[in-house]
Amino acid sequence: MMITTCRKDGNDWVVKGKKCFATGAQGAGIGIIMARSEEEDSKSGACMFLVDLPDPAIRVTHVPNTIDNSQPGGHCEVSIDNLRIPADQMLGEAGEGFKYAQIRLAPARLSHCMRWLGGCIRAQEIAVDYANRRMAFGKTLIEHEGVGFMLAENVIDLEECELMIDWCAGVLDAGSLGTVESSMTKVAVSEALMRVADKCVQVLGGTGVTGKTIVETMFREIRAFRIYDGPTEVHKWSLARKLRRDWKAAQ
Repeated sequence: MMITTCRKDGNDWVVKGKKCFATGAQGAGIGIIMARSEEEDSKSGACMFLVDLPDPAIRVTHVPNTIDNSQPGGHCEVSIDNLRIPADQMLGEAGEGFKYAQIRLAPARLSHCMRWLGGCIRAQEIAVDYANRRMAFGKTLIEHEGVGFMLAENVIDLEECELMIDWCAGVLDAGSLGTVESSMTKVAVSEALMRVADKCVQVLGGTGVTGKTIVETMFREIRAFRIYDGPTEVHKWSLARKLRRDWKAAQ
């Protein structure tokens, strides 16, 4: 659904359009712009450009107050008004931008999984410590089955996430693009970590919804992870399409 376009004009490319949720755009010193070429020959398709920021032709028009507001530079709405970019600032070949973007998707998905796994491990450590110190009805919280089971379920989810990440990393290390594997890993890990963060908040009770620990921050930010790099439903749709293709190929 790319609406930002670029057209060749002499030795330059002219780019115009809008970008929504351009993470980190506010205050950035460099950026990559992806635009759909208006050329009618082999150069048609997506193009990627490396640009210096700020630039008067690129304006941050709005920085929405998102649920994960600790992200540096925000998730900005950006307007690009006839930006002229020298042809030598194109990344790779004209019309090949989408392919380049696909190549980086799998490692990017995996880096998100690794980052959020680390955050949720820390949230679990805080919740376990709290449950072992907090007394309620004559014993520690963790001795109450309802609380202990939540923390035990978190351990299972965290271990499964680590195994999925290691498996996908192995696929990438072997030289594969890992498109399908990273898609599955992203879905499994993002959904599991959401459960972990939610249970950590629940164990901490009132403290869990305050800024007293990072658990509240993790819960807010992990919710957005299920949308970053493709919502869960889009990944499932893509995986279902592959199942359909594989079935047809086997007939």
